[in-house]
Amino acid sequence: MSEPMLLEVRELKRHYQIGGGLLRKPKALKAVDGVSFTLAAGKTLAVVGESGCGKSTLARMVAMIEAPTAGSLKIDGVEVTTADGEALKRLRPVVQMVFQNPYGSLNPRKKVGAILEEPVVINARLSADARHAAAREMMAKVGLRPEHYARYPHMFSGGQRQRIAIARALMLNPRIVVADEPVSALDVSIRAQVLNLLMDLQEEFRLAYLFISHDLSVVRHISYEVMVMYLGRPAEQGNKETVFARPRHPYTRALLASTPAVDPKARGKRIVLTGELPSPIDPPSGCAFHRRCPYATAECAERRPELRLVDGRHVACHYAESIN
Repeated sequence: MSEPMLLEVRELKRHYQIGGGLLRKPKALKAVDGVSFTLAAGKTLAVVGESGCGKSTLARMVAMIEAPTAGSLKIDGVEVTTADGEALKRLRPVVQMVFQNPYGSLNPRKKVGAILEEPVVINARLSADARHAAAREMMAKVGLRPEHYARYPHMFSGGQRQRIAIARALMLNPRIVVADEPVSALDVSIRAQVLNLLMDLQEEFRLAYLFISHDLSVVRHISYEVMVMYLGRPAEQGNKETVFARPRHPYTRALLASTPAVDPKARGKRIVLTGELPSPIDPPSGCAFHRRCPYATAECAERRPELRLVDGRHVACHYAESIN
């Protein structure tokens, strides 16, 4: 029997109107321009790409911070795009978010206990004693000591602050956690500790993770499936082992080749991408990647490739079969 899907996304889009005036028409910035995936309990989908590819915008839509421009977003079987205020209120505890910067995501004027209890005060009817007990129990689960309850965020290291942020996200017993670059602001020595904590919590609570990252070494450690995004659209999407073992999109190959490896045998041939990431306000015709792609042909400049199944994963490339 297949696992029920907690998250179902179909052709999700988020466009912004930029500029415009008395004599000028506004331009459309297509931050996310047609993303589809599903996510089951206990699984992690990692979304990878350069800055500006739309991964954080996707995270905010899934967390219901921003509304989609078009497409379908189902959380626990409920269509978010057409849900009324009451339905959205019931859904918000189901999805919680861990932000990138643990120095900016915690209120510096509140003690840790108050920070953890705040979501419960807003969303649940619990006595003060029950809230205190729940906060202390969650602190223990993320590796914080009882005396930390009465301390302020500035008294903690970056890794400890991110543990506080993770504990806060779990206070409402969510089923989906959106983690937007949760370890990128931490020291390298602390990252593995936080990643292992996230994996332990996932196993204990059967959490589904939407994990946003630009670091493929982190993604390799924590993900079950990978979606590589480029300029608002998926370039390659599939099981982690399949994608990492033999990437079929030139952009995925370039990202993997640029990942540092200590073992010389594990290092791939370096692929240097020419040019900069195009502007999402004025994207290239055809394949958005063709100006930087070593395999590009005239067809790539004229016709945009759609995602299709190639060698066990979905790839948006006209020549995916011939790329080795």
